[in-house]
Amino acid sequence: MDQVSSIGGNTTLAARPVGPTFGAEVEGMPIHGDVSPELLTQFIALLHRYRVLIVPEIAVDPADLVAFSARLGPLEIHSRFDSTLPAHREIFCVGNVERDGMKASFNRGVEQWHADSSYRAVSSDASLFYGEIVPPEGGDTLFADATAAWRSLDADLKKRIDGLRAVHSLDTLRAWGRRHNPEQKQTPPSVSSAFPPISQPLVRVHPATGAKSLYVCPAVISHIEGLEPAESADLIEALIMHATQARFVYCHRWRKGDLVIWDNRAVLHTASLFDHTRYERLMYRTTVAGNAPLLSD
Repeated sequence: MDQVSSIGGNTTLAARPVGPTFGAEVEGMPIHGDVSPELLTQFIALLHRYRVLIVPEIAVDPADLVAFSARLGPLEIHSRFDSTLPAHREIFCVGNVERDGMKASFNRGVEQWHADSSYRAVSSDASLFYGEIVPPEGGDTLFADATAAWRSLDADLKKRIDGLRAVHSLDTLRAWGRRHNPEQKQTPPSVSSAFPPISQPLVRVHPATGAKSLYVCPAVISHIEGLEPAESADLIEALIMHATQARFVYCHRWRKGDLVIWDNRAVLHTASLFDHTRYERLMYRTTVAGNAPLLSD
């Protein structure tokens, strides 16, 4: 029987765990209109606890999505401005759809594991992803519990990596993307200068929970500081292989209208392929800007 837990006195919020170590489906959270401070506080507490939350099969228009997302914090405008909605620039569109002056961001190759906006000096706190058009098969989103993955590392490896820093680069990410999508444009100089390479901790501490997690984004990281290139690449591969074992992964199979919220400070994510020659896929993403990640002790 599924476990359902309520939080707080008279609230109707309930969370049903869905993943092996994290993730929950939430009932009772209003996305449209006003949300009481008490209910929002409890929703954020659930996000910190479960790291990924699913609000299933609701009808959300872009204005409602932006308004709800903004309750969690200030929103980013994505660096791929031409893939944002003209009427709501806070919404980054992902998929193979082009309409109303917007061309969604689409990569044909296998996406790498990552946390959103790691190339920004102040990386994202959370992302919200809404299923506007969902293919009947494929296009799943997979999440890896980077917090549980850190906890399970052996003591010697923890000691080795705690305190190391990795350089995250938008240019590195775009170069990786062009290897799979040669038609992609070069990063404009104005964008490269706005997001220069930034050093981030390889192990970071969640500012709200105090939990440590692995901050490993292979397609974004150019190198780990202080290591030879081969050693850096081997360590990144070893850590991502560890963090993405089945015991740490939840796969979300989308239904139209699903809204998934995840904590970028605690999980990594990627997407499975779908047949873009047969199906359309359009996802709306808002991204909550955050505080600079804390160095591990």
